[in-house]
Amino acid sequence: MTKYVYDASSIIKALKMKRIDILAANYIQQLTIHEILNAFWKECCLLKIIPLNRTLEMIDIIMQIVNHMKMLNPINIEKDIIKTASELGITTYDASYIVLAQKNNLILVTEDKKLKSKASSLINVTNVEKILSSTN
Repeated sequence: MTKYVYDASSIIKALKMKRIDILAANYIQQLTIHEILNAFWKECCLLKIIPLNRTLEMIDIIMQIVNHMKMLNPINIEKDIIKTASELGITTYDASYIVLAQKNNLILVTEDKKLKSKASSLINVTNVEKILSSTN
């Protein structure tokens, strides 16, 4: 069975599409939670797109989802992360997803076109739409 590591952009997309079912039993890392919270903060507090009460509801949903996902730990792969970031010209945040996917034989799921483009030279990368089209 194919297993995935999801970045924040893909988790948020799945949530907005009401397709959180595709996330269960797959992988994230601790950073993903902070990135999701930051995205919600931006839409709520900076852009004023989502009211605070709805933001808090979505955070509750996300945390329930996270409880059904497996948490990856980037400890002891820091050098690989910095090397990958340096080689690809990306942040260490993005590189951590690539290295974790490599080390755990996972497919990276991202909606970030730049990350997808850079990561594709090293790992398999997909997005939520492609996963949904392959399961229907």
